[in-house]
This record gives sequence, structure tokens and C-alpha cells, in this order.
Amino acid sequence: MQKWSQRSSPKNKNKEEFLATKQLTMLEHPAYSPDPAPSDFFLFPKMKEILKGRHFDDTDDIRSNTMAALKAIPQNQFQNRFEGWTRRWHRCIASQGE
Repeated sequence: MQKWSQRSSPKNKNKEEFLATKQLTMLEHPAYSPDPAPSDFFLFPKMKEILKGRHFDDTDDIRSNTMAALKAIPQNQFQNRFEGWTRRWHRCIASQGE
């Protein structure tokens, strides 16, 4: 019996094909890494800032307001955050995790 893993999922195969066309390599990482994701430092605080104090009637209201909040964040802020994240991981690699 073949053991299922995230790497063998159909969605992941599409991701791997996309990364290959861009000549990028997917790095291995622990399944339950304690390290916070970039969204913990950028996206979630931004979303909380935009949605703070609002009350929602139902899940559709939550969904539409969340999408509007995401669209309100300028694209260059996402790009800048990603570039900063890549600089940090290169420093971590260079220091061998120290």
C-alpha cells in the first residue's frame, strides 16, 4: 500500500511543474514546523487591522469583507514582504541556522 504524503498529492504535482518551469526548487520542511509563516507577520495583522471592530451577519458577509480587505492591500506590499522573507532565509542558510 502506497503511503499518502503531501508531496504525492495532485495539487502538489501542479505546484512542482510550475516551480520547474520557473527553475525554482521546492525546499523540504518539517510537516509541523514551529516557525511562523510570513502570513503570521504580515497578512494576518494587515487583515486584522482592516477588519477590526466590524461585525458580520453570516459567513457570506465574512467572505466578502475578507476578500475586500485582501484586495485593499497593495500588491507591492506583498512583493516587498516576500522579498524580505527571501533575504532572511538566505541569511539563515548562510549562517547554517545559527
